[in-house]
Amino acid sequence: MIKTHPRVFARRLRTHIAKCGWIWLLSFLLISLFTHFYQPAVNRTESLPFTLFLIERGEKNLSVGDYAAFSPKPDSVGGFEFTFVKEIACGPGQRIEAINREIFCDGKKIALAKTHSKRGEPLDVIASGVIPPDHYFMRGTHPDSYDSRYAKFGLIDRCRFSGKAHPLF
Repeated sequence: MIKTHPRVFARRLRTHIAKCGWIWLLSFLLISLFTHFYQPAVNRTESLPFTLFLIERGEKNLSVGDYAAFSPKPDSVGGFEFTFVKEIACGPGQRIEAINREIFCDGKKIALAKTHSKRGEPLDVIASGVIPPDHYFMRGTHPDSYDSRYAKFGLIDRCRFSGKAHPLF
C-alpha cells in the first residue's frame, strides 16, 4: 500500500475541490431534487407484469387504468407498513359486484377471487356496492395477487396513495 503524507493528501484534496467541487455540488443538488419528486420501486411479486417503477411522489390525481403506489391499512397486511403498487381498476361512483367470486366493475369483469391464499387461509370476497368518494378498487393482474378483490384488503382511500407509479420494465 502506498502511503501519502497528510499534507500532500490535504493539498491534493484542496486542488480537487477547487477544480471539481462545483461538479460534486451540482450532482448532489440534482440528485436531491430528483429524489424529492421521484422514487424508484421494485415489484418483488408476480402481481403485475412489471418489475421496476418510478413513483411520482405526491401525485394523487389518478384515474382508472393508472398504477398507484400506496400503503394499505396495516391490519389488512398482518400489521405491517408496506408500499404496494397496483392498477386502479375501479373508482369512485362505480359499482362493484361480486358474483360467484367473480368481481365486476359497472358490469365488466375485472377479477376472479380465490377461495384460499397460497398458505391455505380462507379469503372472503369484497362486498358489492358503489365505491364511495376518494376510494379505489386496486388490483394486480396475477391470479394470486392480494388486492381489493378480498374483503380484508378492501378499497383504498386516496389519502393512502403516495404517488403515481410509472412502469419502466
